[in-house]
Amino acid sequence: MTHMKLLKIKTLAIIAIITALTIPVPVWAETPPRHDFPSVDGYQVLLGDFHMHTINSDGKLTTRERVEESYAIGYDVIAVTDHGKTRTFRLAKYIGEPLGLVVIPGIETGINRMEHTVAIGFNSNYQPRDSHNWAENPGEDRAYYQDQMKQIGESGGILIYAHPHKGMRDPMLWGIKQGYVVGIEVKNGVVGTGWNTTKFEGADCYPNAFDWALEHNLAIFACTDAHGRRQTESFTGTLLLVKERTESGVMEAIRARRTAAWFNEMVWGREDLLSNLLRSCVVATRNADGSVIFENRCPIVFKGTIGDKKIELGAYQKAKLDAGNVDSITIRWDNVWTSPKTNLTTVIKLSTP
Repeated sequence: MTHMKLLKIKTLAIIAIITALTIPVPVWAETPPRHDFPSVDGYQVLLGDFHMHTINSDGKLTTRERVEESYAIGYDVIAVTDHGKTRTFRLAKYIGEPLGLVVIPGIETGINRMEHTVAIGFNSNYQPRDSHNWAENPGEDRAYYQDQMKQIGESGGILIYAHPHKGMRDPMLWGIKQGYVVGIEVKNGVVGTGWNTTKFEGADCYPNAFDWALEHNLAIFACTDAHGRRQTESFTGTLLLVKERTESGVMEAIRARRTAAWFNEMVWGREDLLSNLLRSCVVATRNADGSVIFENRCPIVFKGTIGDKKIELGAYQKAKLDAGNVDSITIRWDNVWTSPKTNLTTVIKLSTP
């Protein structure tokens, strides 16, 4: 072997080693955390994040990195919502579908210097215009917000009021009345102590938006609004009860308001939905000695009060409690909220082994 050939082989070997060391391991190579739920009244429970960004707007991750990160964290459905740009969707779907993700079209846009909205589920007929610069009054050079909301609705899409820091003003009320604005974020993972959030059980969030959701019949969302890598210490996402694991199934669930917000180890939602969720996820068995074994069949940690006793059910864990000779137990769930002032209370009927 000549010296030149040997040098070439060594050079190629060095390049191969350097390449192997510098190419990042795909996030999806990690095993996602367990996040399955039992069915709830025949519905599948999915975890979603409907507000996130990539380098196509002001995010720091590529589309591939964002989608693979979403998979690794444990989401089932996502919408990548770059500011005023829809081009991310095709690549996100191409990457996400083989991983089992439901990927929905999305953008972030809104009214000039006022409300931000997330639009999802629209088809290719919608062409964004004047992102975050919609005019509040007709006759201006900029796109009129009512026209844009109407176009989103007519293309099959819906709007979510994002980090609702401007309150419930006429433009949002108009969109709600027309059926274009169907959801609202009660938690946004980015805004922190700014953007008119309120501290609630240690979390920076929007309890007033929870009230608005109940008052105006809006779907309830918790979204990360991720720009950089997501913080994974506490899960932030939206629970959806879907008939089928498809884009149309997700959109139907949102329109039917079968959503709840999961963030900072709390769950916020409507009483009927959360009652059904708890009934499916938490079961209790009475032993002959009077003790009760509680089993949590989902990834949410539930904290409750039974009389003067506290109970905590870890994800997919069991807990034992002395209850005496009773046929049912009433539990106030201290981290499950049906309004900013009300915890969910359920009665669990006890079975025997």
